[in-house]
Amino acid sequence: MQIEFICPKCKNRNLIESNDPSAAVECPSCHAGFGSTSEFSDKDGLKYCAICSCRDLFIQKDFNRKLGVAIVVVGAALAPFTKLISLFVCAFIDLVLYYVLPTIDVCYRCHSIFRGFPRNPDREPFNLGINDRYRAAERT
Repeated sequence: MQIEFICPKCKNRNLIESNDPSAAVECPSCHAGFGSTSEFSDKDGLKYCAICSCRDLFIQKDFNRKLGVAIVVVGAALAPFTKLISLFVCAFIDLVLYYVLPTIDVCYRCHSIFRGFPRNPDREPFNLGINDRYRAAERT
């Protein structure tokens, strides 16, 4: 299990890895504690965000966006020379990656990323309406 987050107290970016379900989640820089893994997750997946206690999380594929853009740019640049075949190859690569890559949970409020946790069947993909609600709360 991996948790990638920005500490709300010291603002440092952190990555915590642990295979122990009762391991404490703590900022390595300022040692701020966020409880143990078993408090916010169980066999059905994450119940809430360990860092900010937000119950709104979404799932997405664990894919590097820069690599995805690079694949599309290369496919588009080669399209005139390959009679658009390179675009179909890029689409095929995208399809394969979609089925091969694991999903991650991301918090709407603090953008913490949770890898390797069981998938919560109630968790849905990104919802712009929920995201707008949290972004509006940040502006006030």
